[in-house]
Amino acid sequence: MSKQPNILFILTDHQAYYGHHRPGEFDYRLPRFDSFCQEGVKFDRAYCVAPICTPARTSMMTGLYPSHHGLLFNTERPGKRDIDLSQELYSHHLSNAGYRNAYVGKWHCGHERLPTDYGIEGWSLPDYGKIYMSEAYKTYAEERGFGEARAHIDYHLNRPEWNDKTITLHDPSPWAFMNGSGVLQGPPEAHEEQFVAHLASEKLRELSDDQQPWSLVASFWGPHQPYYPSEPYASMVDPSTIPEYPTFNDDLEGRPLRYAFHRDINHRSSHEWPEWSTWQTILGRAYGQGYQTDAAVGTILDTLRESGQEDNTLVIWCADHGDALASHGGMWDKATTYIEEVARVPLAVRWPEAINPDQSNSQPISNLDVTATMLDAAGITVPEEMHSRSLLTLCQEPASAAWPDHVICQHHGHVVELTQRICITDRFKYVAALFDGDELYDLEDDPFETNNLINSAAHKDTLRQLQGYIIDRIEETNDRKAVHLAHAIKLGWQGFDHSLWVPQQA
Repeated sequence: MSKQPNILFILTDHQAYYGHHRPGEFDYRLPRFDSFCQEGVKFDRAYCVAPICTPARTSMMTGLYPSHHGLLFNTERPGKRDIDLSQELYSHHLSNAGYRNAYVGKWHCGHERLPTDYGIEGWSLPDYGKIYMSEAYKTYAEERGFGEARAHIDYHLNRPEWNDKTITLHDPSPWAFMNGSGVLQGPPEAHEEQFVAHLASEKLRELSDDQQPWSLVASFWGPHQPYYPSEPYASMVDPSTIPEYPTFNDDLEGRPLRYAFHRDINHRSSHEWPEWSTWQTILGRAYGQGYQTDAAVGTILDTLRESGQEDNTLVIWCADHGDALASHGGMWDKATTYIEEVARVPLAVRWPEAINPDQSNSQPISNLDVTATMLDAAGITVPEEMHSRSLLTLCQEPASAAWPDHVICQHHGHVVELTQRICITDRFKYVAALFDGDELYDLEDDPFETNNLINSAAHKDTLRQLQGYIIDRIEETNDRKAVHLAHAIKLGWQGFDHSLWVPQQA
């Protein structure tokens, strides 16, 4: 390697990934991501450190579990917080090693502060961010004659009066249009994804002209709902060809109460819950949004290639978390659950000068490991207090890499608080949820998690092993948020179903 590598971190948001491409049944593959994976290492078992935006994103910025950086929930909750200004981010370490650091796009690592408050140049918005109402987008749109952002709504979960209408995407709340699907009016360049790609490409060109090594985070709002792709992406999938999702008709019987709470209370519709024919339309737009995000990332990768710095640039491409989209009885968004659809993320690493292409790795890992990977590539010793591990050993020497046979993740709830610690091995997943109901799944035999083995006598040894891993990690990291959970496991109060959902009879 000639010098310190540049670092490009592509971060997508809330990406429907696990379970949606089902070979022999339904084809949903993202061409630019697939091509990127062939040029580096694809991690087939990548999990989110936490399955909602703010905790996961802040973990990737700090290299710490949510229990330690303190942002346990999304920013719409009472008691809104930001990353403490004294907290070192990935950028502080890179700056000390001579890097120029930039961030473009969605931040959502707190309520008010922005990357610039932590010494990172670039552009973002506070909180979740209302991109179509931002001055930067308005200027971009006016210069190109796009006008105001408008979408034709096919379906809205909470606002049926909007169905089959075209509305302007301006509202004081970023959540007003969130639970909808439709088509953004205008050319692809008017879409928020292409806008972020434009800003990131401009910043990349500027950084490439500098003599310093650089890092750039290009962070997208998509393919998070609302699912409003523009044409031609909106019509790339014929909704009628989408087969019913394997767990769409799950009545949630026997599942912990958190499942029913999310579907039937948190996202309670003001009208009848959508049938599969409606979900097909929603999924078609969601997949279209995924294709549009994929193409927007491709624009940035093309800019990197044109800069002549591709070979000496480490590129990491992943999502903060997944999307419950149509799974487990027709869930919407994400939840207080840690289901595979929300937990699994696309993650791949490319570095032509240092990593051989066309590799896949099935080791369970977490997107928390992105932080240490960036520092390791830059020649920086990863601080002992970080919980992140560098993926470079798995990329460069997978056969001899010293890596745990399991990964530990966290969840503290979404809308309702619920302390959970999750352990995933090559075959099993155990979810310890304080006083709700624990879950144990054999992901090899039951990839869609339809058979909870928590009460299975044949799996007691497996359960105890995974519980031991969780207790060890709680104690190793001084995880004060999970002290009561650790005590409950030790006392035998966990490892069974405390409360189970019984569907109401018609």
